[in-house]
Order: sequence, then C-alpha cells, then structure tokens
Amino acid sequence: MLSKFSLLVRSKFVDGLPDEHSSALFRQVLDASYDSIIITLADLDRPEIVYVNPAFCRMTGYAPGEVIGKTPKMLQGPETDHHVTGRLKEKLDSGESYEAHAINYRKDGTPFHLQWLTSPVFDENGVATHYMAIQRDITDQVHMIERLRQEARIDGLTGLLNRDAGQAALTGLIDRAGDDDTPLSLVLFDIDHFKAINDTEGHVVGDYVLRHVAKIIDGRTRGDDLVIRWGGEEFVVALWDTAGDGAVTAAEFIRQAVEVAAIENLDSVTLSGGVAEWRPGQSMLELIEEADRCLYEAKSSGRNRIVS
Repeated sequence: MLSKFSLLVRSKFVDGLPDEHSSALFRQVLDASYDSIIITLADLDRPEIVYVNPAFCRMTGYAPGEVIGKTPKMLQGPETDHHVTGRLKEKLDSGESYEAHAINYRKDGTPFHLQWLTSPVFDENGVATHYMAIQRDITDQVHMIERLRQEARIDGLTGLLNRDAGQAALTGLIDRAGDDDTPLSLVLFDIDHFKAINDTEGHVVGDYVLRHVAKIIDGRTRGDDLVIRWGGEEFVVALWDTAGDGAVTAAEFIRQAVEVAAIENLDSVTLSGGVAEWRPGQSMLELIEEADRCLYEAKSSGRNRIVS
C-alpha cells in the first residue's frame, strides 16, 4: 500500500511553522521521496501537471520541463487500461482517492507497470485545487509473478505443459468440443524401454531423450492441439477436430518421426501409443483411461506401434 502523502497536504504542512517554511519543507519531502510524485491542477478535463519529483523523472525518463504544463495522458499508450483511468476520474470527481495498477510508457516508448494512489488536495474551504499521485514502478514484481505462474504451468525439462496445467487445459478442450460438437481425440504416448536407457546410459542421456522426443511431438502438432508431459516418459496429445482414424494417422506420423530420428549415443528410440476418441458425456479421466488401455495393448503386443 502506498503511503497517503496527500493527507499531509494542507494549508499548513507542520503546525507552528510559518507558511513559507512549511512550503519549503513540504517541497523537500516531495523531492526526497523514493516514490514518484506528480501534482496536477484539479481539472478533470485538463489536469495540467504543475510538479513532478526526481523519482518521477528517473522512472519515466522525462525531465520536469518536458511534462510541466502537459497532462498525464502523455504517459498513456496502447496497453493503458482506459477502464482504470475512467474509474479514476469518477473517484476524483466525487472527492475520493483511488488506488490502482496500470501500464504507462516511458519517454523511450517502453511500457512499465505501476501502482499508484491519486488523491484530491483541498484548500481550507474544502475545495479541491490539485490532484496528487504517488506512483511506484512494479514492473519487476509483475514480471516475477508472471514468471512464477508460467513455471507453475510448464514442465522444466521439456518446456511442455505439465500434468496439472495439462489436465486443466484438457478439461477445457473437452468442454469446448461438447459445446461446438467438434471431434476430439487423445493419444497417450510412452517411450519404449526408457528405464533401460536411464539405467545403461545415465540420467543425462535420459533427460536428453525426453527433450528430444518432446520436441518432435510438439513440432508435429497444430496450434489448436495440446501437448502435455503427463509424467515420467509419458506424453499426452489432444488432437482438436480430429476423429479416430485421423488421430491414428497423426499418432503414427509422430511415432515414425521419433523412430527415424538420430539421437546421440543411441541406436533408436521408439514410441508406443494408445488412441481414444472422445465421446459426448465422457470425462477427462475416462478418456485418459481409455487411451491408457490402448497404450497397454500396444506395449504388451510388441511396442513401437499405435493401438486404438
């Protein structure tokens, strides 16, 4: 929460000091603030900037002379949320403060995230004469949160969706297929003899195989399809707008691509796959179980094959 400096703005900043001393002291406080501060006239149609502190200049790249006399709109751009700025005007018009998160733009055109609190400043008669905004650049925090959210969704080794995120995405795809009456099929792949690869070649090679296979699978699917690292050496591919026969063909295409790929230090890596076509009313877990039964049949009947 940003500190409410505007609560300190009164006709006398410090009781007992003459106004000129109070004004000088207040200016020093604003200039020394770690947070960016901008003061405008209380005119919602044209809130002309009358003061910016050094922190504002460091944050935006503008010198005071480049912004004084202009309006904060000069900091806005394509990603600025105009619902937020509209809400700000409503709050200020009713004499209230407003705190929000927004995207503004630096002098060089780069966007940045900021948290700000804007408050009206009243004179001794209770009339708003100025608006003061205390702003803080939170770009690093926003990017860190986005990165953590992304890491929570992505398998760190292969770059594919992890199981938790994949289950949620697959459930959504099934709901969409039901709403649109669109065919949807699922393939559950398993790398054949993967334990033997880990045991004989080591986990470094095993990890390389997982990344290599993931890249082949991902590179042979379409934008509307889902590719998920389901766990261990298993991968799930959800094929949008694809019925059973088409899914078998797509799975076979992937299986062959893996079989003929050159993988360092290994003669060959192969896949087994089980294919299931989604039926209306079937849950995500039921669809996975059906594909898993087909996968088991593929592995028990010799591996390196697709069964539906």
